[in-house]
Amino acid sequence: MGIAERRAREKDELRHKILQAAVELILQNGFDAVTMRAIADRIEYSASTIYLYFKNKTEIMAAICTDTFETLIERLEEIERRGLAPLDQFVAGVRCYIEFGLEHPHQYQLVFGSETPEEFASLEGPNELGLQALQYLARCIGRCQEAGVFQVNDLFTEAVVVWMQLHGTTAILINDHGKYKFPWPSQETLIDRSVDLIVRGLRA
Repeated sequence: MGIAERRAREKDELRHKILQAAVELILQNGFDAVTMRAIADRIEYSASTIYLYFKNKTEIMAAICTDTFETLIERLEEIERRGLAPLDQFVAGVRCYIEFGLEHPHQYQLVFGSETPEEFASLEGPNELGLQALQYLARCIGRCQEAGVFQVNDLFTEAVVVWMQLHGTTAILINDHGKYKFPWPSQETLIDRSVDLIVRGLRA
């Protein structure tokens, strides 16, 4: 590995450390309470080093959301490239969403389950990527409708509703499953039944 390649890798590794520290601190303390210095202290770097990568907390939050959405979209697009039957593709996609959240619980909680700063809502990058993920669901639902499997009126509305159901399942599995004195069914059983109920609700 040459010097340029090593430096690029080290830069990527430090960027990842910054974002991971920010995720942990924001989840622990809330966005408003976290400072750039606190993030720097977490990874034992100077605050000036953090500013070489991000100019403020909003930019860090945007990067966290962008990275999270891009990883999810890559997985969904890989499923789409398999050429599965319409219903199989839809089921694989909704399961992928839940499994992604379970594999990346901290990022998922921050991006989908925490309060974001007001100025963040107007940033185009994360919002556009979120729309891409919803459009994947809409395309899957549309293919199922063309195949006579689903019967819906508005594809995008149905995609939003499906996402709401998936978010509820994912959030509960991350935050609550296995806790409290409650006779929880297995995680896999809950995922299977959640997906089955969504499919049955959309069927023609």
